[in-house]
Amino acid sequence: MTLRTVELFSGIGGFAAAVAGWDVQVTGALDQDHAALSCYRLNFPNHPVRQVDLERISAWELTTLDADLWWLSPPCQPYCERGARRDLDDYRARSLVHLMELLARIPVKNLPRHLALENVAGFMGSQAHGRLINLLAGREYHLRERLLCPTELGVPSRRPRYYLTASLSPLAPEQPAPRLPLRPLAGYLDPSLTETAPDELLLTDEIVTRFGSGLRILDPAEPSAYTTCFTSGYGRSLMNAGSYLTCGPRVRRFTPEEVVRLLQFPEGFRFPEGMTLRRRWGLAGNSLSVVAVREVLKAFPELEQ
Repeated sequence: MTLRTVELFSGIGGFAAAVAGWDVQVTGALDQDHAALSCYRLNFPNHPVRQVDLERISAWELTTLDADLWWLSPPCQPYCERGARRDLDDYRARSLVHLMELLARIPVKNLPRHLALENVAGFMGSQAHGRLINLLAGREYHLRERLLCPTELGVPSRRPRYYLTASLSPLAPEQPAPRLPLRPLAGYLDPSLTETAPDELLLTDEIVTRFGSGLRILDPAEPSAYTTCFTSGYGRSLMNAGSYLTCGPRVRRFTPEEVVRLLQFPEGFRFPEGMTLRRRWGLAGNSLSVVAVREVLKAFPELEQ
């Protein structure tokens, strides 16, 4: 039976990419970022997309989407280790707080049968995490939590994330994620950029000399090479925002297309024409590891592939 799903904080469509080819119908993709939604529409034209402020959405609006599964990827900034970690005091947590308030008062018969959430590892143990777990347990959901990194699934890119799956029915028996050997990083890269790259991708010699020891600069030919987590600040922040590549005698940034390839978006995924490089990096850095989402969704028996 087709599983009806709604994506809350849909971004550029990481969840949609994960369930592509499965017996899943997306009944709504909701976000308030216009640029993210324009990218989503381009790549998933058959999905109903809405620009919505999730701090103000009503219970009626959510329940009329008639979804069996709610997927949530709320803002991670309140829980990031490198941020202030203001948790529920951060204004960016308001949308999740509002959704929890709706879940607390929606009649049981109208609750989604399944719910899943993704966030940074720092979400675990936060006030928001405790409130959500208590709420779902109180509404008699079966719960499963896990930390998962794409490197465990063979992808040469570190992006550890917290995942929660909840269901009003028993979850599938828990299975450990397969520990796969890392695939070569070179297979994710643009072969035309091996020896030279546009100036907008290259780091200046001054930057490399000054900050090189603090940057993760990778040799694409190194079999064990893997990237660190790309963030929405890549291209704007030098440190702790992602990795870099040797490019002939120079050092370059990854392209946004290479970043989404490492996130396992399908071949052919593209950004809208004319979107700036900085914006594309930001959208990619805010997205999901498609292969990790597919692994996590195995908790729901209807989605076992």
